[in-house]
Amino acid sequence: MMAHKLTSAVFPQKDKLIRNMMGILTEAQAGNPLTFPMCGFGSDEWVLALLKAKSYIPLNELGPDHESWGMKDAGGGKLSILDKARQHKAYAETGSFGNYLFQTYGINKIKKFQRLSQEKARPWQDVFGIGMQELEANWLKALRANEKTKEENVATVSKLFGRNPGTACAEAQKLVIGKQ
Repeated sequence: MMAHKLTSAVFPQKDKLIRNMMGILTEAQAGNPLTFPMCGFGSDEWVLALLKAKSYIPLNELGPDHESWGMKDAGGGKLSILDKARQHKAYAETGSFGNYLFQTYGINKIKKFQRLSQEKARPWQDVFGIGMQELEANWLKALRANEKTKEENVATVSKLFGRNPGTACAEAQKLVIGKQ
């Protein structure tokens, strides 16, 4: 998770959605794909599994705070996880969404979004020309359009998440490491 944490240090961000969107995007591009929330698979695959299971969390429900992510600030810079399943869903969705924005709009728009979000809460419209709801709908449509190419991995992560959301990441990592 070094690339994720480094991104958060270089681009400080109070809003957890934006911070993780950028951090997970960086980790996927330049870091370790075995780290949470990818756990050896793509964030898109996890999100497609969540959509199939009808357990997707709409992005507008993920606030800038920890609580809406299934976590709690325990003080002293430590977080406690209250809901492991919600935490994994939120992070996977954010990673996939961040990647969609990067692929669709490019790095300059991502950096502009980061910069403007320091002055204004979630400036989707200002940067991308459309609101969050429309961006989310476009992202989910694009995900579903490419679902066939990810069927096998989606089936795998669906089974893992369905069996035990709390251990799905660790089990996925073991599967991937076992194939290497």
